[in-house]
Amino acid sequence: MLQAINTWSDYRTKVREFDAILEHGKAVSAARAGLTGPSPHASYGEQIFNKLLSHCVALRRLAADPGQGMPQELWDLPSLSAVARCVIEAHDAFEYIAGHAVSDTERSFRIRLWELHDATRRLKILANIGSTDPAIDDIRSDARRLQSDLERHAFMAALPAALQAELRRRFARGDPPAFHLSQRQRCAMSGVDADWHDAVTMQLSQHVHTLPFSVHQLFHSQAGTPEALQLMAQPLVFALPFLVRVIQAMDALMPGRPTAPPSRTARTMVLWRAIAERGTGDGP
Repeated sequence: MLQAINTWSDYRTKVREFDAILEHGKAVSAARAGLTGPSPHASYGEQIFNKLLSHCVALRRLAADPGQGMPQELWDLPSLSAVARCVIEAHDAFEYIAGHAVSDTERSFRIRLWELHDATRRLKILANIGSTDPAIDDIRSDARRLQSDLERHAFMAALPAALQAELRRRFARGDPPAFHLSQRQRCAMSGVDADWHDAVTMQLSQHVHTLPFSVHQLFHSQAGTPEALQLMAQPLVFALPFLVRVIQAMDALMPGRPTAPPSRTARTMVLWRAIAERGTGDGP
């Protein structure tokens, strides 16, 4: 995947593929404008989809312009990596809330758990800054209601005993998870290669957190070399399979006629989607 980028022309090709897929994503979003989601999870899915598109627009703006000459310096890889991580996080949330084929009972459990995680996190943040916002009472009331619903939920009763016990412990200490499944379990349900997902997110995080790995890579990278081009293209390339997956899932989720991409873009999307499903044999 990255090893195919050795020249500025190779980089331009990948960016043009990103542009074509992103434009199709925008068309899918525009085609759904004004439509009401047929269910709570579809409405959430649309919101997450639009958030993911916004991340991809920002990612593209941060990347070097392929229409210009090759830059003589490295551009902002940490910011590119941070936004690419946002794309992956949005994909994972979309799948958990709206993408996975689960029963209505499990769907309602997932949404309530996700919302409880949100409410308790907001309460912690507000408490840490000593906020006196009157909205705190409403958030606290929502959190109590959601926790009560979850503890009595039919899907909760069907979970393995150990997982039930862990969830109840976390509820009791005010630390509910956003997801009741591990990342590997969610990847399996999504049809995403879990080892590839882990490698991609880990590599991006190295640059986001300014660890020795990223410092050394940047220090030793010489602008214009194949290694530098691959490094600079990495966030775009890593984000693309996740963008493709959510575009296709969103097109199937909402009512109305599907928005077909141009034939060349459709073929490109098939190739990028396959990367997420099978990983790559030559690294992320």
